[in-house]
Amino acid sequence: MAKRIKIGIVYSYDENWIGGTYYYQNLIQSLNLLADNQKPHLIILSNDPSSFESIHSFNYPFITYKQLNKPPSFLKKCLNKLFRMMFRRDIAKKKVNYGIDVLFHPTEIQIPNSIRKHLYWIPDFQELYLPHLFSEDYLYFRKKTQKELLSNDKYILFSSNDASHDFKKLYPNAKSKTYVVNFSVFHPNYSNIDIEKLRIKYNLDAVPYFFSPNQFWKHKNHIIVLKAVKKIKESYNYNFQVVFSGKEYDHRNPAYFDDIKQFVKDHNLQDNIKFLGFIDRGEQLCFMNNALSVIQPSLFEGWSSVVEDAKAMNQNVIVSSLNVHKEQLGNQGYFFDPENEEELINKMVYFLENNVNRPEFKYKDQLYLFGQKFMDVISVIN
Repeated sequence: MAKRIKIGIVYSYDENWIGGTYYYQNLIQSLNLLADNQKPHLIILSNDPSSFESIHSFNYPFITYKQLNKPPSFLKKCLNKLFRMMFRRDIAKKKVNYGIDVLFHPTEIQIPNSIRKHLYWIPDFQELYLPHLFSEDYLYFRKKTQKELLSNDKYILFSSNDASHDFKKLYPNAKSKTYVVNFSVFHPNYSNIDIEKLRIKYNLDAVPYFFSPNQFWKHKNHIIVLKAVKKIKESYNYNFQVVFSGKEYDHRNPAYFDDIKQFVKDHNLQDNIKFLGFIDRGEQLCFMNNALSVIQPSLFEGWSSVVEDAKAMNQNVIVSSLNVHKEQLGNQGYFFDPENEEELINKMVYFLENNVNRPEFKYKDQLYLFGQKFMDVISVIN
């Protein structure tokens, strides 16, 4: 019987980067669709053991959880103190191994390890297009970690052809092995959630609404939606709302959400714009499924989980005309220039005035392909 390959995954349940959390959760669920003899043994590595709870419900059969950076024992503290006194440094930290064949992690996440083979994930090159949203230190760090991956013994995974093309433009002489695997999304059962009860819970009016579920990061471009709503309110007599969900904080731009709220207040849009904050995943999907359309106005994406969520439920998406969005949606999206609110207004008015048919994405096959194509890459490395 062939030895089951061990894949290490550096994981954290992080509401500040929930897209990254969902990525790994979706990968594990897709791998669980493979035949048992094709399933890898997953070693989940995390500094926070409470993060493991968000994976338990997937019932993946071959999985081990390992906590990184455990608090040192009393004996180890004493030994460290003695070592510092004698050699003026701490005892070297034990390097992670656990028999892992391939360690899969984003380039920026680095842990002491003695694992020979790594698959590095680069979700996107946002810093190339929107450098003003990053600190100089972070730009330097990101560039440094990328340049360390240019030799022919390095393996890099991208979620889109768009990101892969950016890498080749940035590093045309790179010898690294690069792969593209589009991720797919899995949805918990939300059929038992009543949209009318949700409206009451979140104090929403019983009117048609658009839904925009994005973290409140500046590049997500919420402001273009607010500008569009302002002009629609001035020029039309539609009774509608735009409902936003997502963590209401941007660590790179701490004042961003306050600026968004101030715009709503200054232009008297409180009846039309509703902020829900970070909500339960099932509730989020219920809101998405019952909306006129999802709005995804982002200025940049690596492979949009919002778009994938909409595709998984055959929901319409009014979406910024990024190359990656066109890669995801083909001709089944309602595209607009993310810096032109008039184009967005036209799309929103179209949905307000018409009963628009929903698309058919035949998404079920994609759920299996994510894990299968990921394992195809792993088999090349190992």
